[in-house]
Amino acid sequence: MIGTEVAARQAAGVRSRARWRRERLPFLGSLVVVVLAWELVAQRMDSLIFPPFSEVVVAFVTMVGEGAFFSELFVSLVTFVGGMAIAVALGFLVGGAMALWRPVERALDVYVNAALGAPVIAFVPVFIVLFGVGYPTRILTVVIFSVFIIIVNTFAGLRSVDPSFVEMGRSFGATGRQLFWQVRVPAASGLIGTGLRIGTIRGLKGLVNGEVLVAVVGLGRLVVRSGNAFTMDRLYAVVFFLVLLTFLATGAVRLLTRVVLKA
Repeated sequence: MIGTEVAARQAAGVRSRARWRRERLPFLGSLVVVVLAWELVAQRMDSLIFPPFSEVVVAFVTMVGEGAFFSELFVSLVTFVGGMAIAVALGFLVGGAMALWRPVERALDVYVNAALGAPVIAFVPVFIVLFGVGYPTRILTVVIFSVFIIIVNTFAGLRSVDPSFVEMGRSFGATGRQLFWQVRVPAASGLIGTGLRIGTIRGLKGLVNGEVLVAVVGLGRLVVRSGNAFTMDRLYAVVFFLVLLTFLATGAVRLLTRVVLKA
């Protein structure tokens, strides 16, 4: 019995390592190629506009060592987390209501799709007039960038659930709440999770836009200062960190989606 359990664990470990190699190695390989190509091309160009990757890394380490980086990062994270919390709650609520009740869909569908295709950055001056240049406006900028894709994917996921699953749940005596949380949401978790990940990426985009256009604070302040001073190694360092932050945020969303929605 013990030997069987050990063998099962070993087999699971082999499968896990094989899956990691299959999913991660291509990305890591492409990343190495991109970094090497960046370094070699930049060394040959010897241009102030396109510094080598090694200089970007040194600039990032220097910025972190100066101490101000973490205070700016904290400001950005407060804005981002607050905006995404509102966007996820509102997106799930509105998307779920549209999927469950046809009158709500008919009332809101046109506006949601119009907002999804609109240049949402155009709403930022309105927020500035109403709320000033503090946290509320920057948080709303994150919300406006991310919420509509979450609404659309939540709606599409819940609406695409196979009706036979719902009928089966009803036949076993499930209540409306149980049907929603235990049948519809798990079945729609793929599309909902995709909407959350895309919404996270768009939210980070809204974060930087808000910090650059609304108030020069946070990571946006570092972008503006580096660009104005033409210190391109620092500018690329901040951009590279934002890309890394995007990977970390979407990875966290993917993990939470698997745990919460069983995706």
